[in-house]
Amino acid sequence: MARYKEVLLICNGKAGQGTLEVLLKDAVPPLLDICNELIIHKTKEKGDAERVCRESGSRYELVVIMGGDGTIHEAINGLAVLEDRPLIAVLPGGTCNDFARSLNIPMNIRQAVSLITERPTEQDIDIVQAGERYFSNFWGTGLVAQTSDNIDVGSKNVLGKLSYYISAFQSIQDSPILSVKVTTENEIVEEEVVMLLVANGRSIGSNPLPTCIDMDDGLMDIYVVKKSGFPLLKEFLVIKSTGNISEEYDDIMHIQAQEAHIELGQNEKLDMDGELYEGSRQSLRVLHKHLRFVVGSSE
Repeated sequence: MARYKEVLLICNGKAGQGTLEVLLKDAVPPLLDICNELIIHKTKEKGDAERVCRESGSRYELVVIMGGDGTIHEAINGLAVLEDRPLIAVLPGGTCNDFARSLNIPMNIRQAVSLITERPTEQDIDIVQAGERYFSNFWGTGLVAQTSDNIDVGSKNVLGKLSYYISAFQSIQDSPILSVKVTTENEIVEEEVVMLLVANGRSIGSNPLPTCIDMDDGLMDIYVVKKSGFPLLKEFLVIKSTGNISEEYDDIMHIQAQEAHIELGQNEKLDMDGELYEGSRQSLRVLHKHLRFVVGSSE
């Protein structure tokens, strides 16, 4: 007997046709074995994944998102607003696949599909609401948003993950200083910063963040980065810290909060899960264990 009546598979229709067909060839047959009906939706334009999830997500028991962090970001924004929310599974199909890494999903598509088809482990995960939008992995401004803005699409397609590092190194050369005020339920921080990063996931640019982050603890992890340069980038993206990062690095503050109100000195680029927005104020709120995902083992 099939485990699910109907399953929705959303995939990025803008991915290279050869790549997409290979991914579908590996993903579709196993998924057909666990459901009575598999609906495949190839996105055609920006916002398509969000619209489909918002309009029809509740009718499915399982929604499988196959794509990169941008496709996941769209789908999450469609699913987070639903009252009846389906189980969600992620299949990596992008450049960095940071949210998939945060869920301990294998980067090999066949292994990732097997997590869904072979007695899946399910976990309720926090999602953060940012104004009228939602993010699953991170929110940031300063260097992280500048890096995303500087990425050349052609280089991204050819160089993959390397394009993020090239962009980051280029961005560091002229990183602007931002005036920020962060107000949480426990403290107020006012600083001149080069980057403000709010993390819900554990990975950015394919690198693990330098603290242990629980994605179901009801807290967001806020990093206030006070200075820039190549040494800082190396420290922040490469060092795997298990202690208190605020004690280890004077120029990086680490705060945990359920809610945060962020004020910037002027309108700035804002990066949510790799997608760019703009604004000078943002209110963030953790939605505790709001969405249920298929997850992999952390071992």
